[in-house]
Formats: sequence, C-alpha cells, structure tokens
Amino acid sequence: MNTIDYIYRFDPEKPSAKPLPHDADAARRVLEDGNRLFSQWMESCRTGTPSHGEPRYIVHCNGLEVGMLRTRGEMPTQSPFAVVVGCSDARVPTEMLFGQGFNDLFVIRVAGNVMSDVCQASVDFALTNLSQSVRVVVVLGHSGCGAVTAAVDAYLRPLKFWSKSVSPMLRSLTQRVFVSVREAANGLKEVWGPEARDVPGYREALVESAVCINAAQASFGLRQEVERNGKWEVEVLYGVHNIRNHQVCMPVDPSAPRSDENVMLAVAPSNPREFEALAIQMAEILRPGARPRPGPTASRTASPVDVAPPPTVEDAKG
Repeated sequence: MNTIDYIYRFDPEKPSAKPLPHDADAARRVLEDGNRLFSQWMESCRTGTPSHGEPRYIVHCNGLEVGMLRTRGEMPTQSPFAVVVGCSDARVPTEMLFGQGFNDLFVIRVAGNVMSDVCQASVDFALTNLSQSVRVVVVLGHSGCGAVTAAVDAYLRPLKFWSKSVSPMLRSLTQRVFVSVREAANGLKEVWGPEARDVPGYREALVESAVCINAAQASFGLRQEVERNGKWEVEVLYGVHNIRNHQVCMPVDPSAPRSDENVMLAVAPSNPREFEALAIQMAEILRPGARPRPGPTASRTASPVDVAPPPTVEDAKG
C-alpha cells in the first residue's frame, strides 16, 4: 500500500540538537520553508500522490530535544527559536504546519489569537527566560476563525452580541476583535462602494479581512512590547494560515492555489495607520470578480485608523 507520510524522524547516530537560526531573518526562513514542506504534503494528500522510495516530507527531531541520552535526573534545556501566538482552533496544528519538531516553538494558543493579559505574560516569560534562543515572535491567525466570525456576526447583528446565550467571558473575547472588524468593514466600503453590505459574499469577505487585520493589530502591540523591553534583536512577524491551501501568507487570497511563492510572514506594522492600508488591500483581493494575487509585501500607505466602540443596545434598536 502506498502511503503519503509526514514523518518526524530521530537519528540515534546523530542525536545532537539542531543548531538555532543565527538571527531573526534566518528564523523566518526556517518557518516559511517548514510551511512549504507542510503545504506540499497536504497537496499530495489532496491529489492522492504517494511518495515513492524515501519519503519526501520529513521533520528532523532528536533525542536531546525530548530528554533522551541525558544523565539521570537532568532536565532538557528549553530552547525554542520562535514564540508563536496562535488560535486554539483544532485545524491549526502549529508545530506541524510550520514543519517544526520538539523544542523548536514556544506556542501560546487562545481563541482568536487575542492578546489577553495572560497571553502577554506568556510572551514576556519567553522573552525574559528564553532570550538566549528566541529569534522571532509570530502572531498566527487563520482563515475562517470562529472567534473573528463571532465578532463579525455581532457587528452585523448587535442584538446577538447581547443575547443571554453569550457568556460574559465570550463577550469579552469578542470585544477584543471589534476594532479589527470595523477596520475591515471600512476597507470594504472604500473599495466595494457605499452599498458594500448588500453585495453577495460581504459577510465572508468581512471575516477574511478581519482575520488578517486582527493578526496585524496583535503583532503591532507585541512589537511595541518587544521594543519596550529592549529586545532589538527579536523580530515580530504575523501571518494567516489559509486553511484552504494550508499556507501561511500575508496578505491572503482565499482562492489562491498552493504555490511556494505564496508563503510569507510579514513584519509587524510599525504604525497603526498601516491597518487601513491592509484593509483596503484585502478588500481589493476579496472584491467579487476581481481577485488579484497577493504581492510580495503588504501595502504601507499611511492612513488614519477608524476605531469603533463595541455595539450597544441603542445600536440593536436602530
């Protein structure tokens, strides 16, 4: 039987730890190359193309990373080269989709990849206690995010936000995404026209755009924190895992076929005015009948950010 294997391989004759990426740029390339490997494997699964002879999709691991070959009682050293803040969604297996093994990533997962106090504290812990190995911090969103979808639905139907079926804690999480949703809505209105909400596919486009902006805004906050701590050698990146083609991209074209050139982690925004530029870029990509392929970098055009408060009872009545 021919199978399509994705293998975590340990070589007992070469058990030493893998070398760390020497800087942030090298770390970014490792993550992007790992995602290309994963997306190639997923494409093979989709097309039913088995591996012949030596399997092609291999993630090299080693004993030292899982505590093997050590003296009795000695603990393995934690040495991840990347901190990844991602969503709890079960369809987004962080280490696997980046082609990484044990002790490579310090992963923090929470619905909607929102930066709560606890998440921020976890990042601070990694930057403080694992500073010898950490090269990059990555915010990873994903297409079809349930938390972002809930925020979009609350934005479009505020009465649902105040429903008794929505717990206060879930409402609190949703509120953290509203600014991204509003920014995405502004971009769609700018590009699609004042009647954008009446265009078929508007809700789905609003979700896709808000996912990207939500990741960008979280990375912006993290960049400020990293710089505040004087960790100038650590780069903050962000991207979105497109569940349709299994690639991490920025910006994201949901309809794009798998291509190695699509994979790209973007540098966190340095100015909040960049969010509107991203919203407009996503609106152009998502516009019905006009879906340009993402360019190599996100737009950096300076524009003001329109920040909206959470919906209110008066909104629901209106």
